[in-house]
Amino acid sequence: MKLYKLLTRTAVCVFALLGAVACTNDFGGAGAGLVDQVNFDTGLTAEIDITSYSVRFDAVQTNNLPVGAIGVYNDPVYGTATVSALSQVTLSRFDPSFGDNPELTGVYLTLPYFSSREETDEDGNTTYTLDSIFSNTGPMKLSIYRSNYFLNDLDPDDNFESAAVYFSDEFRDFDGIEGDLLYEDEAFIPSNLEIRLDSIGNPLEESSEIEIASRLAPSLRVKLDNDYFTQNLINQENSENLLNQNNFRDYFRGIYIKAEAVNGNGSYILFNYDGANITAFYQFSGTDDSGDDEVETTENSSIALNFGGVQVLGIDGEFNPAIQNDINNADVLDGEDNLYLKGGNGSIAVINLFPDRDEDGIEDQLDILKSCNVIINEANLIFFVDQDQLGAGTGVLEPERIFIYDYDNNRTLIDGQIDLSAGNDGAVSSRTNHLGRLTREIEGDRTSPGESYRIRITRHLNNIVVNDSANVNLALTVSQNVLNASSSRVRGENGEILDRRIPSTNIISQEGTILHGNRSVDEDKRLKLRINYTLTEEINPDTPCGRILGL
Repeated sequence: MKLYKLLTRTAVCVFALLGAVACTNDFGGAGAGLVDQVNFDTGLTAEIDITSYSVRFDAVQTNNLPVGAIGVYNDPVYGTATVSALSQVTLSRFDPSFGDNPELTGVYLTLPYFSSREETDEDGNTTYTLDSIFSNTGPMKLSIYRSNYFLNDLDPDDNFESAAVYFSDEFRDFDGIEGDLLYEDEAFIPSNLEIRLDSIGNPLEESSEIEIASRLAPSLRVKLDNDYFTQNLINQENSENLLNQNNFRDYFRGIYIKAEAVNGNGSYILFNYDGANITAFYQFSGTDDSGDDEVETTENSSIALNFGGVQVLGIDGEFNPAIQNDINNADVLDGEDNLYLKGGNGSIAVINLFPDRDEDGIEDQLDILKSCNVIINEANLIFFVDQDQLGAGTGVLEPERIFIYDYDNNRTLIDGQIDLSAGNDGAVSSRTNHLGRLTREIEGDRTSPGESYRIRITRHLNNIVVNDSANVNLALTVSQNVLNASSSRVRGENGEILDRRIPSTNIISQEGTILHGNRSVDEDKRLKLRINYTLTEEINPDTPCGRILGL
């Protein structure tokens, strides 16, 4: 299954083109209709100055994300991020009976990758392409622990009345997170190969003559110790530890998958929580009395510890100090030269369409534009990639999509709500009327340096200019899936949880880019609000309306 098929299960509710009702998901909302078209001196274009700068938070919420992630992401511009995962597990059946003389035949942890099926030969062998593996040049260290840290479903600081929130930097404070070591690989590299299993769940080599009983799409699949799970699972039969979910989660508190760089390298892996589990395969004695005589038999069965409940990511690493300094000293009134977008515990950009630069409480440009009585046919923000700052050819993986939203109210813009465009590649090619894909120097070549993104905000701007909607701050982020509407909390300095939110898919995407801001030294690539409009009356070019419209 491709990544987008899972992520779009949590997609923002769709708005009809006319008469939409408000969506209750995060980043939801409603807007107003376009004004009637008037055929009078059409096709004129204005470029209006705006303000833009970057923001970075102390930490981001990493529970309740749409997918899991582990690994090492080495960004040559922003620095290295190391991501580890902690998840509760639950038994596939409670108060289990393992039969007479149970004996484990194999215990395997499986994390399904996101992959695409390419072709299947006449023998049933399938080749795959991995969708969400971001590799560097070498292996990474992978360690799997039974965690002793108890993850709360509800927040103890709120008298257990609200859902618990976990942030990206909290793993260091989780006492006992590294419990019993279950598995370790000093040089782990993800594989795109199909996994073939025998009748009792053991993997088969390519040359094996044993009949293939089942096949798995590419996954992280490792063998765990039989003796450990005999003692801690099979021998717990009839104990309170396996009686119900609460007891089991207190007894077996979770699985911690820790990634570490090897010589600064590794792979960053997005994985599917659906199908992630530890499965214990076992045999037990039975009696077959279907014939004339009773016959002792050996039966096969299994029990799974499924990943579920509270699942948290820990993000560790050093953010580029020069970029951090630029962000810390951003000019929020007049804007900045560059905009820094980075996924994970990275950075976002804030955009003010009509800044009040003299801080007199009057948005001068907006008031002038409202008085001009023009019809706004189209409004775009064009974000040019600053390849001089990004370092074209240095191995930077540029994000294919970016996402804009109402930063003040944490909701999707009306242009996004009414954009029903969909492409053949799922989420990566959907909603492109509103959120244009990255254009590259060589079209269709995902390794070619990026040039620009176009963000259409026509309906949003009409609501402000024509319908007197609030001129809210906008935020721009990296997005792994522009159809996903879920959002996450952020924490500022001194541990304060802020009212602001960011898209959850920004957190699982580690890619980054640098864009030209509204004060870029390259005037041709400065960020501006570009409006295509129609005049409804003659305007003197020397008036404020004439000047702002570029007449």
